[in-house]
Amino acid sequence: MDTTAPPDVGQLVKHARKARGLTLEGVAERSGVSRSMLSAIERGTVNPTFSIVWALTQALGLDLAAFDGGTQEEPIEHVHNYSTPVRRSADGKCELLMLSPRRTVLPIEWYRLNMQPGGCLDSKAHAHGTFEHLTCLTGALSVTVDTRTVQAGAGDTLRYRADRLHRIDNAHEGETQALLVVAQPQQYGNSAPKV
Repeated sequence: MDTTAPPDVGQLVKHARKARGLTLEGVAERSGVSRSMLSAIERGTVNPTFSIVWALTQALGLDLAAFDGGTQEEPIEHVHNYSTPVRRSADGKCELLMLSPRRTVLPIEWYRLNMQPGGCLDSKAHAHGTFEHLTCLTGALSVTVDTRTVQAGAGDTLRYRADRLHRIDNAHEGETQALLVVAQPQQYGNSAPKV
C-alpha cells in the first residue's frame, strides 16, 4: 500500500506563481481559471479537477509530475520539434521557429530562422528602442537597416536597431540558418546598446 502523502497542489501553484513573478490575475488570464478559484486552490480550500490542474501546468510551465509527488526543484520543459510554433513568410521561403517560452512575458524573444535561397524577411519598425541580435549559423545572410546593408557568414553576429524598417536576406546559394534574438526596449532600461 502506497503511503506517500499527496502533493500540496495549492503550495505548488503558489510557489510556481511567485517564482515567475505573477499575480493571481496574471495566472487567471493565462490559464482561464478564475482568480477566486486560484485563491481557493492556493489556500487549500478546494481540490481542483484534472482540467484545472492541466490549465495551470500549461500557464505556469509546470510538469504534471509535480502534481503527482514529483519534485519541481529542477524542472525541465521538453518542447518537441513538432510543437514549436512556426511563422512563415508570405512566399514560404523563410520560417521563424519561436524558441522563447510561449506563455511568459519576457523582454527578450528568441527564434531559429531558416531561409531558403532567395528568402527575405522584410519587417516594419518595432517599438522604439527594440534591437535585434542575429547570429548566422550556416550559410550567409545580409541585414539592411534603412539604406545600410551588412553581410554575415557562418559564426558572425549582427546587432542592429529594429525600430526602423529592416530586412534579412539569404545571401547564400543554399539554405541559411540563424538565431534571432529580439530585445524589447525594457530589456535595456536607460542603457541601450550603441550601434
